[in-house]
Amino acid sequence: MRLPDQFRSTSFRLGTFYAGLFLLSVMAILGTIYLAATAEVAGIVRLSVVEDMDTFREAFQTGGGDGLHALVEDRVKGASDEHFYLLTDGSGAEIAGNVPPGVWRSGWSEWKVDGATVAASPALADAAAKNSDREVRLFALGETLGPFHVLAARNSHVLDETQEIILAGLLWGSLVTSLLALGGGYVVSIGPTRRVDAIAAAMRIVSDGRFDKRLPVSGRRDELDRLSSDINGMLSRIEVLMSSLKQVSTDIAHDLRTPLARMRQRLEGAQRDAANPIDLREAIDSAVVETDLIIETFNALLRIAQIEAGARKAKFRRIDLSQLLSEIHDVFETVAEESGHRLELAVSPGQVIEGDRDLLQQLFANLVENAITHVPAPAAIRLAAHAAEPSGVVVEVSDDGPGVPAEERERIFRRLYRLDRSRTTPGNGLGLALAAAIVELHGGTIEARDGDPGLTIRVAFPTSGGTGRSPRPAG
Repeated sequence: MRLPDQFRSTSFRLGTFYAGLFLLSVMAILGTIYLAATAEVAGIVRLSVVEDMDTFREAFQTGGGDGLHALVEDRVKGASDEHFYLLTDGSGAEIAGNVPPGVWRSGWSEWKVDGATVAASPALADAAAKNSDREVRLFALGETLGPFHVLAARNSHVLDETQEIILAGLLWGSLVTSLLALGGGYVVSIGPTRRVDAIAAAMRIVSDGRFDKRLPVSGRRDELDRLSSDINGMLSRIEVLMSSLKQVSTDIAHDLRTPLARMRQRLEGAQRDAANPIDLREAIDSAVVETDLIIETFNALLRIAQIEAGARKAKFRRIDLSQLLSEIHDVFETVAEESGHRLELAVSPGQVIEGDRDLLQQLFANLVENAITHVPAPAAIRLAAHAAEPSGVVVEVSDDGPGVPAEERERIFRRLYRLDRSRTTPGNGLGLALAAAIVELHGGTIEARDGDPGLTIRVAFPTSGGTGRSPRPAG
């Protein structure tokens, strides 16, 4: 028969394990009490018997046989139901006492008195009547004093009862502890089991393709909540990547279909109409150019995928961003002038972040080159960087061109997305998508703002070098 889930849960097993440890502790404590109590009671009984025997020796030494006889008679008369005495001569005949002569033994002894002996002695019979099992156990010391045999004994049944009480307490305590442990483990396991079942149900929905599903978080901030939060973060990332993948597939089908169709048309025209080798060569050269553009697009997409996978984090180092931006300005200043633009630099010194230098260089090169390519000349392009509160660095690439409509500012970071006015300029629409992937890898944010006039691309980095995933612009 299959056990309920609560009995197979980790909580129940841990509860049972700790209950076992507690049970062992209880048994050890009660076992120690058992030994200590037994030894204490036995010591008290032994001491009482020894005191009687010392008194008998003293009486024999001072008063001889008559003195010993008188003392034993006196003790028998004043004896309680648990005290027993015996005095016999050398032949074993009873002189005085409240037990039969047959119970005498030399030295220390402890034994259960048989029923016939108990019946033959009124004192033993009275003692047996007070015990639940109708038994008498004698704890005795017998010595020979001159021609006499003397014995002092106690009913040790009290010691047996003490042992039985402690053993019963040990057994009942162990039983109650075990039952409470099993019940407590079951009750404790109900909550975690239900939460795990809820998590498992949510994961089954996710496995069916519902990446927008999230695991329940109770708000207790325990280990299950932390696990659920981490998995929810992972699901959010997977959802973004899946949406991005669908968008890429759509963009590839839309944007690469045109150059492929154009290349096929030219090749078919050359195959059909080329009258000489020169026309055929021109057609082949045109097809090679189209093929290079397609390969360049796929390489850019692959590079974006590698960056989004976090493959470059191992190369993160402390980067002097101020120096890097100055180098970007030096490289593109002449390019901007040749295009009829003016590239300005406004970078505060000492701006340091953690990152991959090569990727950061490509990021800002893409942003500056994008402005130079798509902003009509003449225009002023500004590359600026400054510290941001509470901790971070902000880099802005702005221009005073026509800008981008508000409804399209978030879309420009999509793969293969191009504004209508930019479709006649060189490029594949992946420069800003690559920039967004690099910023995301570095734990930063990127957004397009109204430059009033023109457009401002604002990039914010944490100075601590955090590499947590920040949402890219929606699209």
